[in-house]
Amino acid sequence: MTEHRTIAPNEDPVCGMHPDPVAARDRGLVTTHEGREYVFCGKGCLLEFRDDPERFLAPGYTPAM
Repeated sequence: MTEHRTIAPNEDPVCGMHPDPVAARDRGLVTTHEGREYVFCGKGCLLEFRDDPERFLAPGYTPAM
């Protein structure tokens, strides 16, 4: 397993926003990677994460809105 940076349960790993997890699930803006669920503020962030999750989970990545 690769080392990942710390991400809060309600943090979008791509942009750093804090969407409501329940609302994100209702809108289909969640995905699971290596057994952990991640929530997203919008479809763009979700799709970027799906394309390359390790990029956004890397210890040196800094989310930017």
